Amino acid sequence: MRRNQAWCFFMAAAVVAALLPAPTMAGRLELKNEISGVTGVRKARLAVRCWSNEDDLGWDMLKPTQSRIWKFTTMNMWPFRKTEFRCQFRSGFGTTSQDVVTVFSVQSGFRKECGDGGDECIWVAKRDGFYQRRIVRDENDRKSFVDILKSKWVWKW
Repeated sequence: MRRNQAWCFFMAAAVVAALLPAPTMAGRLELKNEISGVTGVRKARLAVRCWSNEDDLGWDMLKPTQSRIWKFTTMNMWPFRKTEFRCQFRSGFGTTSQDVVTVFSVQSGFRKECGDGGDECIWVAKRDGFYQRRIVRDENDRKSFVDILKSKWVWKW
């Protein structure tokens, strides 16, 4: 009798484990400076400060055409769904309308905004504002990008 109970418990645990989502996933965050048409590199620079729940990545200065990429592993299982990256942005044209911008989150609604797959989020600074670069695939499964304006540059200070 005891042996049958142990066997049933083992089988039930195996079925539950098979039905659960993968506990971890790879994430990729990219920030790009595509500010152009400016006379003087100083105005075209992008100052960026990013942090997650666990790490402060500090301030960085991106010159035009430069980018920063972070790769990380996220926990994708309740109650550990908490991986988020937030950033502050400053340019010669001002700052984003929100002081702090969430640039990556494991929340499924947020990840869908990043585009195909949702494990890669790309943000782009341009002369007229700050964009989220959405990843899309066409009918032939070719990857392309659509830039969506998230914030015009504003002066706050």
